[in-house]
Amino acid sequence: MNTRTILAVLAATTFALTGCSDVQELSYGAKAKKDDLEVSVLRVVAGTSGDLSVLKSAAKYQGRTPYYVHYRVTKTDAGDVNGPSFDVTADGALLTQLNIMSAFPEPIVGTDGKLSYKDAPKFDKCLDEHNFSEFKQAAAGESYEACTVYLSAPGSNAAPEKVEWVKGGLLRHSDDQAFAVWK
Repeated sequence: MNTRTILAVLAATTFALTGCSDVQELSYGAKAKKDDLEVSVLRVVAGTSGDLSVLKSAAKYQGRTPYYVHYRVTKTDAGDVNGPSFDVTADGALLTQLNIMSAFPEPIVGTDGKLSYKDAPKFDKCLDEHNFSEFKQAAAGESYEACTVYLSAPGSNAAPEKVEWVKGGLLRHSDDQAFAVWK
């Protein structure tokens, strides 16, 4: 290789590593737009391990801290859309997303033989009650706010350092680049 070729390769590599990224770096509350969505991570709130005590298998979450990622999604164009997926990082490692499904009431048979129902415990620290199938059909400009729970590694006290809006879904690859990063 001659000197001119080496310089061209170095320049291309430097450009690729420093300035060729479409990732938006944002503060909490700022909006990012990709495809037909506008997404804003509003805040990340630390919970306590006691918050998880209402879950069925609460003991398996001992020593883990829940972090609540509150966000807003707005549809910018009509048509079907896929909601955002997030990666939350603390101390250089990804936190585990915790999906909490609504529980059904518990049937109880009284001493008189009559059936009644005991309400299931509700995890109200971080609600995500939007109807995604309705949102897919909604008009441009429609939005919803939601919350997703992420868990720290067992015994870790490291707070989240960033939330990344990523491609998500079953086809997600470890080398997929984030669309936006909130810090």
